Amino acid sequence: MKITRINSLLLCAMLLLSSISATVFAKHHGKIQGHYFLIDHDVVNQAYKLTFKPNKQVTLFGDLETTGQWQWTPEQQLHIQLDRPLTQYEQLMAENETHVYRLTALTINTQNQGQDTHYTQHIQIWHKEAQKVLRTFTQTNSAKLMKQRQLKKWQTQLVNKTWDIEVMDEVTHDDVPWFKAASTARVTFNDDGTGSVQHWDNTQSTLTWKVRGKRLILQYHSGDKPIKYVLRVIDYIDDIGLSFVAKQVNKTTKSARWLHGLMIEKQDIVLTHEQVVGQWHTFGRYHDYYPDQIAVANIAHTASQWSIDNLGQLNREKLDHPELGTVLRCPDNSCYVSCQFYYELLAKKGDTLYVNFYFYSEFYPQGPLKMQGKRIIKVEVRDQLGVNAFSDSFLGYTNMTLESEGESIPYFFNMMPTPDGHAVSEVTSPQGTGTFSIIDGKLHTLINEQKMVYEMTQFRRDGIEVCYYPDGQSCLTGHSAEFKFSHDAGPYIED
Repeated sequence: MKITRINSLLLCAMLLLSSISATVFAKHHGKIQGHYFLIDHDVVNQAYKLTFKPNKQVTLFGDLETTGQWQWTPEQQLHIQLDRPLTQYEQLMAENETHVYRLTALTINTQNQGQDTHYTQHIQIWHKEAQKVLRTFTQTNSAKLMKQRQLKKWQTQLVNKTWDIEVMDEVTHDDVPWFKAASTARVTFNDDGTGSVQHWDNTQSTLTWKVRGKRLILQYHSGDKPIKYVLRVIDYIDDIGLSFVAKQVNKTTKSARWLHGLMIEKQDIVLTHEQVVGQWHTFGRYHDYYPDQIAVANIAHTASQWSIDNLGQLNREKLDHPELGTVLRCPDNSCYVSCQFYYELLAKKGDTLYVNFYFYSEFYPQGPLKMQGKRIIKVEVRDQLGVNAFSDSFLGYTNMTLESEGESIPYFFNMMPTPDGHAVSEVTSPQGTGTFSIIDGKLHTLINEQKMVYEMTQFRRDGIEVCYYPDGQSCLTGHSAEFKFSHDAGPYIED
């Protein structure tokens, strides 16, 4: 009898705790209702509007609109299963073989609402002609999940200033009918609700504007398309601009899409030689701009000449050789410019630059160069040139030659994404193909079951001096060598 009573009490206690836990869980997560925005930090301008309903229904707005079901996962993440796949883009692989990348679900970490978090896209590759799924994979991106009411009020004085606004314009070319690219436009606002737009091709058009609540509503034409562009403030950027989430509507077709971007006030400044020199960091990549006007991408990749043009813009050119590929200096008279890159300074705050970046590129080898669109990028400029340790940042797709004791041994480092969204770090040398990793700034390679460690001892523009040794030893018993880069920039000698 006593045992039965204890078991009954234990059962009641467990049921009570379970009820309390369920109540707390429901109370904590019951806030996922109403309108939210998911701002992707890794995919340019990608944003979703999400409308959650109490009956576990959700509507997702991106380039298109679709519905789905939402639920909490055991890890207390928010999972959204779409009722039908949402096409992201198509890729023509061969004749009668088109691969369509389709979003089927999202899993969102909701613990840091309004702050940086991450979410996972569940993607399937669909064979358009065969009408079947080829494979599925996931891709995890950094992002921000915001409630609609967390968006800021419009406090910025717009009139009598010049603004650059992302994704306001669209670049097209008559002789390339399939091509279109989003582009920044330059806007001025008048106090009577009118204004002007300077488009990517320097043509001008008029606009009307008004602020209604938290929304800035712009109406204008992009080419022959009448556009309604409704911007809402995510964050203010000091006193120079803001980040926004927006709904863009083609008023003729009624098609709409959600996106995010930057709106920056154009300051009366241009780039100078002194401002350019240094290491420019943006979106996980960097360029070293040397005083002798040579620029090197990620220390070991391509090198190019840089200059300041008569408009105060930074300019670089990609010089290609029919057999050698991208070169810094042409060895004969067969080279041609395949890309031209421009950086126009909009605003500066300390060591941070906000730059209008655009480029012209060929559509076929040695074809005419055509505008590919404009976007605003945030650049962190550092005084240092080069690096002082190994990192993944320059070993993504890199050829280097190890020169040691009279031998020259080619190495190829490659970090490639796998279909499941991860990456494989491979290294290839005459000894075979293996893997590599970076641990505490040291390069570790594993080829044919032999582990080697490389420590950087000195950086130069044309290579890295290292000591190397078998795993478990140190530089005291190792050998000296140099990894030479293939970009032909040569050493930089300070005056």
